[in-house]
Amino acid sequence: MFITQDQLRQARREVVVRPRSISRIEWPDFKVRPISEEWQYCGRVPAYKSAVANVAYIWRHSDPVDRFGSMPTRFAERRFELKGSGLLLPASAPVWAASDPYKIWAEADAVTVATGDPTAVAAWHVLMEIPLDVRPENWRWLCEGFLHSQLVQQGAAVAWAIHSVEGDDGDWIIKPHMHSIVTARYWRHDKRHGRRHPNWIGSWAQQKRMEFAWRRRCSSMRDLLRAGFLANRSRPSLTQ
Repeated sequence: MFITQDQLRQARREVVVRPRSISRIEWPDFKVRPISEEWQYCGRVPAYKSAVANVAYIWRHSDPVDRFGSMPTRFAERRFELKGSGLLLPASAPVWAASDPYKIWAEADAVTVATGDPTAVAAWHVLMEIPLDVRPENWRWLCEGFLHSQLVQQGAAVAWAIHSVEGDDGDWIIKPHMHSIVTARYWRHDKRHGRRHPNWIGSWAQQKRMEFAWRRRCSSMRDLLRAGFLANRSRPSLTQ
């Protein structure tokens, strides 16, 4: 029995077309905002003007102070939204970086102001939606593993936090999402301290690559959940 041209075309549609026909609606939201005093680009909304303020916002702290003054009290008032947070550093990070979690961000603000350019970027504020089918006990693994593989292993310092609020009826008042603050500058105390870093997510192309990487990780998480891999509390390494 011979295979007809119609059958061959149908087989190609099944193998090639269908797996790629992924609706845009299923893609988790991903945004990158610059942290700068007066940064503007094609209508993109900037984040708070200092890196310190952005970290305080995602960590829900009202006590830090930046060059514009104290943080709003509403930061701490919304602490009930916080489901996890931390500061991720490379294994070779100096002791001072971990002992004072705001020092990196205060120094990034200081060197940015010293440039005299109000459009200079001190850090990047990245917002990533967490798919609703990922259970809360797996949020941290999903997020920390992604940040380790995409940024921390490249030498970046990253402050992160997960926010969400679930209503009594099971619906989400605030859907789960992760904020991460990524320094745009060299942060170690060496001869390159304060210079703009050319990698990490400093360009549009790098930001798009990171967005696609987040989609892939969320897709992989769904596959693991369907296979029951995470149901038994068995997780791969964070760096995978």
